[in-house]
Amino acid sequence: MSIQPPQPTDLPTIARIAEGTGVFSTAELRAVREMLHAFFDPDPDDDYEFVICRNGTPDSVAGFACFGPTPFTDRVWDLYWICVERSQQGTGIGTQLLQYVESELRARGARAIYLETSDSEAYAPARRFYEHHGYECVAHLKDFYARGEGKVVYRKVLQE
Repeated sequence: MSIQPPQPTDLPTIARIAEGTGVFSTAELRAVREMLHAFFDPDPDDDYEFVICRNGTPDSVAGFACFGPTPFTDRVWDLYWICVERSQQGTGIGTQLLQYVESELRARGARAIYLETSDSEAYAPARRFYEHHGYECVAHLKDFYARGEGKVVYRKVLQE
């Protein structure tokens, strides 16, 4: 397995992986595509970064991560997504992607990573994943996304 920046030809596969999770809304899937387009053809203000995990052959994408600096902060970054091909979830690909992002951000002097996720049952595996990897819940906003669906904010301090 290797982790590397995606190529434009990977866009359909990345979009398919996001769709295959079964948890993203239509608007979220559209956002993934828009952020990928911004990554491949950035405007001056675009600072989204993507990495993919290739599993075996050069054209096989097993998962991806998207992250970027948090505006108006001192070395804080947002982790937008980690998605793994449904058939390969639980095989360590998500952990490899997360460790890669954390290592890359430490090397850049990042202080912390923040991420947001839903408190719905569908996102329980994601919350367990982040908690297992040392992310602490720093906020829980009830009824944020919709009535009955709140937002959970996690943080991991990388360096003081």
